[in-house]
Amino acid sequence: MTRVLARLTFALAASLPLLLAPAAPAAAAEPVPLYKLVRSLQGIQDSIVRGEIDAIGMQRFLLNEIDKRLRNADMSVFEDTRNVDAALIYAMSGGNPETLDFLADRDVAGNFDTRITSILRRYLNGRGAMTLAQVKEVVPEYRHTAIGPYLELIGANALMEKDRETALRYFDWARLSAPGTIVEEAALRRALFLTTRKGDSARALPYLRRYARRFMNSPYASQFADIFVGLVLDNPKALPPTEVSGILSLTEPRKRREIYLRLARRAAIFGNHELAAFAADEAKRLSDDAEPRALALAELYSAMVSVPNGNIDEVMDRLQTVSDEELPPKDRFLRQAAEIIVNEVVAPPSEESLTQVRRARVDKEYRDRMSELARTAKDPRRDRAAVNSVRGDDPDSGDAATRQQALDARILETENFVGYGRSKLLEIDALLNESDQP
Repeated sequence: MTRVLARLTFALAASLPLLLAPAAPAAAAEPVPLYKLVRSLQGIQDSIVRGEIDAIGMQRFLLNEIDKRLRNADMSVFEDTRNVDAALIYAMSGGNPETLDFLADRDVAGNFDTRITSILRRYLNGRGAMTLAQVKEVVPEYRHTAIGPYLELIGANALMEKDRETALRYFDWARLSAPGTIVEEAALRRALFLTTRKGDSARALPYLRRYARRFMNSPYASQFADIFVGLVLDNPKALPPTEVSGILSLTEPRKRREIYLRLARRAAIFGNHELAAFAADEAKRLSDDAEPRALALAELYSAMVSVPNGNIDEVMDRLQTVSDEELPPKDRFLRQAAEIIVNEVVAPPSEESLTQVRRARVDKEYRDRMSELARTAKDPRRDRAAVNSVRGDDPDSGDAATRQQALDARILETENFVGYGRSKLLEIDALLNESDQP
């Protein structure tokens, strides 16, 4: 039924150019009322967050058409409060902020509530923090009106940094007042972001489940995916593999595979063998030979998590079968780091390493090599040279013996290799993320 309604809305919007054109040379047809144009925009946007991605082009057309109508409208049309609400909803739905400025400046009859236009003009121009007092006054007053859910959403966004509890109440009002709409999708996503950022997993989980049931096919669900992966790792009892499978079954296979790959990567880095193996296997199952990148990533994460308790030779063979060409820079780097740790396990210690290398020197040298790999991770041509240098295989490196001693000493001085290896992978991943910052 949802798809049928979405297609009907799409068809209605597609017919707008005909409705707006003259019916015959002798007499022009009545133009579609402004508020009906905005209703069509709302229908299109709601269909988009339900997965009708093809409607994005029509959304763009409607935004442009409404903008023209607002700028050319006689101000008398705003004596109809439906058109006033339509203009405000347009502004809060991705419309041109300058058009709201234009209308507010021309409103000599007082059809627009100046408190609302003041809030929106400041918020849409990046000055939402200056509206907090007005938001708390106006939002409850307009709660049960046509613009109420939109104002709740705008108000919650403005209050997120200063008044978290009020912001969450506003998000809840917004989503309950406009179920199944783009307002509900945005409110759930923002509430989920706010609760997880504050470490409040107990309050985040209900938002996560609601979003997963309703909006997994939204084009904005990529933001949800990162939050979802973090919550799965932090809440293994509340989100076991069976629950994860149930949630992700609600989305289409390609998106499901991408989320499983993200989950496998993070679980492998954190040393969660069961979860990483589960996610990697699911990603493989959702891939085929025509998708070598997805298969390569799944194999990489599965091999990485086998380092602590698998056969080291087999693990190394699996790592080396993964082609660098199929991996993005971050994962190419991660593969190299895993190979380094495997090499540390199998490298024989030397007598000199027992007495000549101090722990502080080893740690500094190891960090320096990880920094070098992070710097070269974005340049595939330098990746292999960096790995060879860390291994001591670079013929241009004049200090290969010292490097080998350092690696030997690290093995002897590490009492728990499993815990140590995991911590280093976390440091490596954090280091690479730092290298990606502008």
